[in-house]
Amino acid sequence: MSDAWLKAAREYQQVAQRLWQRGLIAGSGGNLSLRVGQTSHIMIKPSGLANIDCQADNLLGVDGRGQVVVGRGRPSKDLGFHLAIYRVRPDVRGIVHAHVPWSTALSLLDYDELPLLTPHAQSKLVQVPVVPFAPSGSQELDNSVAAALAERSSVAIVLARHGLVTVGSSLPAAGRLAELVEETAQIAWLVHAGRGSI
Repeated sequence: MSDAWLKAAREYQQVAQRLWQRGLIAGSGGNLSLRVGQTSHIMIKPSGLANIDCQADNLLGVDGRGQVVVGRGRPSKDLGFHLAIYRVRPDVRGIVHAHVPWSTALSLLDYDELPLLTPHAQSKLVQVPVVPFAPSGSQELDNSVAAALAERSSVAIVLARHGLVTVGSSLPAAGRLAELVEETAQIAWLVHAGRGSI
C-alpha cells in the first residue's frame, strides 16, 4: 500500500472514531469519503461495513466513474452522490454523510432549511437547506445533493428523512462541520419543542 493510501486510511479512521464517540454514526449507516493524496482515487467504505471497523486493508478506492481500483467489495450505495459532489466541487477533499438523529428529526417538520439560531452556526454554515427525500442510491438523490452543494459557499445539507451531508477541504474539516450541524439541529429542536415553533 502506498504512503498516500495509508495516510488517507488513518485520516478516515480518526474521523470515524470521533464521529462514533460523538454519537453521529452507528452501525453500518452513513459513509465517509476522501480524496487519496494527489491521485484521482476516492476512498470510501464497502457496503455493510461499519465506519468504525474500517482499516487500510478493507477500505475501497474508486475512480471518478465509481469503478473499484483498490480493494475488494461493493462500495457504499451512496457512492453516487459522493462522486457527484467531487465532480461539481473540485475544492472538496472530504465528505461526511451521517444518519444523525436531531437533523433527521427536524427534517420531518417540513423546514426548507435548518434554523441557524446561534452566531457560530450562522457564520460557519451560512445556510443548510433540507433536500427533499429521494431513495438511497438513486440518480434523483445524486442530482439533488450535487445541486444543493454546487456553490463553493455551500458546506452542509440535511437530507429529508435520511441524515446530513457535509463537505470540507479535508475529511476532518467535514467532520467538524457535521458535529456543528447536528448540534445546531438539536438546539433548533429544543426551541421548537419549548415554543411549538422556531
